[in-house]
Amino acid sequence: MRIILFFSFIFFLSCQRGEVSSYEKYLNHNDTVKYVGKEQCRMCHAEIYDSYLQTGMGKSMHFATRNNSVLANISIPVVEDSIKNLSYKPFFKDDTLFIKEYRVKGLDTTHSLTKKVDYKIGSGHHTNSHLYNINGYIHQMPYTYYTQLGIADLPPGFENGSNTRFSREIGLECMSCHNAYSNHESKSINKYNSISDGIDCERCHGPGELHVQRKLAGEIIDTSKYIDYSIVNPAKLPKDLQFDVCQRCHLQGTSILASGKNFNSFIPGMHLKDVMDTYLPKYKNNNSFIMASHADRLQQSSCFKNSDITCVTCHNPHKSVSKLEEKYFDNKCMSCHDLCEDNKTENCSSCHMPKSTTSDIMHVSITDHKIAVQNNNSNRENKDFIGLASINNNNPTNLSKAKAYLKYFESFENKPIYLDSAFYYLNNSSDNFTSFIQYYYLKDNQKGLINYVMSNNIDYSKYSDHDLALAFSRMGEIFALHNLFVKSEEYHKVAVELMTYVIDYKIKYGNFLLKCNKIEQAIEQYNNALDLNPTIKEIHANLGFISIIKGDYNSAIISLNQAIILDPDYLLAYENLLLLSQKQNNLKDTKLYLQKILEINPNHKTSN
Repeated sequence: MRIILFFSFIFFLSCQRGEVSSYEKYLNHNDTVKYVGKEQCRMCHAEIYDSYLQTGMGKSMHFATRNNSVLANISIPVVEDSIKNLSYKPFFKDDTLFIKEYRVKGLDTTHSLTKKVDYKIGSGHHTNSHLYNINGYIHQMPYTYYTQLGIADLPPGFENGSNTRFSREIGLECMSCHNAYSNHESKSINKYNSISDGIDCERCHGPGELHVQRKLAGEIIDTSKYIDYSIVNPAKLPKDLQFDVCQRCHLQGTSILASGKNFNSFIPGMHLKDVMDTYLPKYKNNNSFIMASHADRLQQSSCFKNSDITCVTCHNPHKSVSKLEEKYFDNKCMSCHDLCEDNKTENCSSCHMPKSTTSDIMHVSITDHKIAVQNNNSNRENKDFIGLASINNNNPTNLSKAKAYLKYFESFENKPIYLDSAFYYLNNSSDNFTSFIQYYYLKDNQKGLINYVMSNNIDYSKYSDHDLALAFSRMGEIFALHNLFVKSEEYHKVAVELMTYVIDYKIKYGNFLLKCNKIEQAIEQYNNALDLNPTIKEIHANLGFISIIKGDYNSAIISLNQAIILDPDYLLAYENLLLLSQKQNNLKDTKLYLQKILEINPNHKTSN
């Protein structure tokens, strides 16, 4: 029996408490107005600028120099991945931070790979994680320092055997909340033409070009009486739109973009639901929460439901929490409430907003923004899943819901029940071609995918290049498995053309060409990918295999050894080396590579 997860949830959003459905549109919402960077703001707002740089948002991302890294003033610990038998040791050389990955067997170092850290991400209030840049492609590194407990560990999502080492892509969804608006290459997932250094003024005020131009031209507006519509002042927004400014990033979850939008589309003063729906999983009798769930938790508070408070009622985004006077937050509470009756205890948040661990980030504790009389017996372990709820939109479309379940399945938890829910909502929605491809692909229903493609006349203009390219790449992969090579090649070509800088599509197209014995065309695809990022092991392994086919054994050894330098446990590279040693009648190397393959995977087919 197919089980469908329906979810009906009533949220008391601020828009239900006096939403202003229309107001004079801010002039910097025009798509011709450019972002100018926070340094322009400092010309007139130096005091606010200098104060803001000390906040968590102001320190959210920066170059990984000694001055910006929490590692600069400590004895840097080594992180051990016991499952993959790899160790990670950061070190400074002059003002540059590096991370060394290595493996020790007995007294010998059997693997060593060192990468320069380009950016630290995280203010240091909770963590510092680390990113590296190669030709504009940004990836996360397998080392995080958790400042609250003063320990180092693998980053969230890298633990329990899931260490992706240096290959986790930092796409625009991730970057857009941890940083200012970076210049993202739209035909890529994780390539940037330039990167900012921290969340800046324009994230909350919108693009500043017009405002700067008008001020430099001498235009003065008395903002105590009038609104300056050349730039957004969140304090002047209706309550619902003011709340949307904050929950754009303080509402972490599964975010589904509206048609024609990307993760840089939101400008303060917009309705967030016009850009994206953000979903969170809801559980029966469960009180756990995730790191950036402040908006969701606050909306569950009686204070929020029964008053007009928003985030800035208590928070001054221009000032670091560590710089506030001792009674700052107590005074905020006392402006509405009398002192607690139990011996007139103060420090209200310690009882009503206690710090707690989160369900997604280890080694950290954050303030629970659900203001309440806490129930210490609340069940934080019950995982009786109710459904995905859109926190910022009471009426998401069926297609939005379907995409949320598909994304949740692919990104977090691959339970079939989520695919069943997605299928239900897809059948009750329109413009769902790319989502149906995703559904059939994740369901591993290959014939269903082929039949769907062949039996539908699709208007591709309704879909984004990003969604189309992913769908076509997957179609090319599945059609090739069923020997539909002409269509497969057509689909692979389209994927590569739509998203020129997505290396994975080039590799998959190259693999297809290799399978079809179109060697020179495959080499062209691999070399194109290699020019974009020379540190991808799959490219070197495949070029090594082609060199074996062509009888160029010296080039094969160079390529395959390079793949192993990048990943000491890369089975495909060792399989190709085994093939090479057999072709060379090198019995010693054959035994060596066979032993290595079985060491990595004792159940490998070579053992039969």
